[in-house]
Amino acid sequence: MSVTPGYRLISLDRARAQEMVDVNAWAFVSEPEPADVPEWVAMLPFGRIRAMEVEDPTRGDVGSLAGVAGAYTFRMRVPGGDLVPVAGLTWVSVHTAHRRRGLLRAMMADHLSDARRRGEVASALYAAETEIYPRFGYGMAARQLSVKVPRHATLREVAGADELTVRIETLDRERHGRVLTLVQRRLARPGTMTLDDPVALAARFGDPGAKRRGSERMRIVVIEEPGGAPAGYAIFRRSGAWSEDGLPEGKVDVFQAAAATPAAAHRLWSVLLDIDLTATVEAGPLAADDPLMWMLADMRAARPRLRDNIWLRIVDVPAALTAREYLCPVDAVIEVTDPLFPDNTGPWRVTSREGTGHVEAAPGEEPDLVLAVQELSAAYLGGVSLESLAAAGLVEERTPGALHALAAAFESTSAPVCNLFF
Repeated sequence: MSVTPGYRLISLDRARAQEMVDVNAWAFVSEPEPADVPEWVAMLPFGRIRAMEVEDPTRGDVGSLAGVAGAYTFRMRVPGGDLVPVAGLTWVSVHTAHRRRGLLRAMMADHLSDARRRGEVASALYAAETEIYPRFGYGMAARQLSVKVPRHATLREVAGADELTVRIETLDRERHGRVLTLVQRRLARPGTMTLDDPVALAARFGDPGAKRRGSERMRIVVIEEPGGAPAGYAIFRRSGAWSEDGLPEGKVDVFQAAAATPAAAHRLWSVLLDIDLTATVEAGPLAADDPLMWMLADMRAARPRLRDNIWLRIVDVPAALTAREYLCPVDAVIEVTDPLFPDNTGPWRVTSREGTGHVEAAPGEEPDLVLAVQELSAAYLGGVSLESLAAAGLVEERTPGALHALAAAFESTSAPVCNLFF
């Protein structure tokens, strides 16, 4: 891996956290309040933070940071229900004074190589600018729904919902860390990340004032089954407002929600849609086929909006493809191109019987389908069809019928989504 002359890659520890926050502020045009810095620092994934440091005085102050990037350690649900190790890339920033010098490319190569060394099959991220990350092999692998639902919106009944217990409290790591961890493990939807890693879990509880924008601290609704097992939760804030006529126009912002059963989902949204002195509930990220949309008597009242969710970059092709299930039998050879990892490049035979997949190198065999690692990554969770990518000229079918067969096999029975932002 080459690094731009005048810079060097280093690992960053907590002693330099303020410098990392400063670089991020330059990159994202923000000015964190001094009182908020400890909250931001508490969300940083120390142990997996890398930085580009200036070592040539012609490039800037020697020892100063020119770029930073970190990663959370996750396990991600894939079609079929298995969990695979994944790196959650975050805080990617290049100082404004050091742009256009190849620093991002070097940091991305470093991150992806590190993910492979750790045995992670892919890297996932939320993209601030969607034209950047395809250059490094990332494909848009899931979409997310955002909704604005009026208070008291009618929900269709779900059996068992009234038997569940509700707690509404101020969010607290000691009290609620176990709730988030247990519920995330129960979610079967592809793209879901677990919170088994303590650093990733701790980041859920950071609450800097800049995120509040005049609203209250983070609250949580917890849904419990008889016996006390957590079955759902939503992290939210309320903000108050009043009309000129003195009517309440407050808002409930839900920015992380999860339900392990239909009854838990119904109970959760019943609570959120009936909070005093509020007029609307704004929620996301939700899956494109989230149960809320089917529970609402008036689906249009939710004013749904769709956008990109996580972007994925497979770093170990055979491990990733073997881990997921396939919806129908398939036996095909795919030619993958990957400029960063040569051992991902080449023909791979993908076979599946009764949902179980097997992948092996197929040197010398003619491919049925040709695609780049970016497109393979986009299709991996089953939310982006290989046929739609082929229609855009991004996947080439060499054997008639192979595209349809592989597209059907790669589908997921539920739309993928990552329900937590990182």
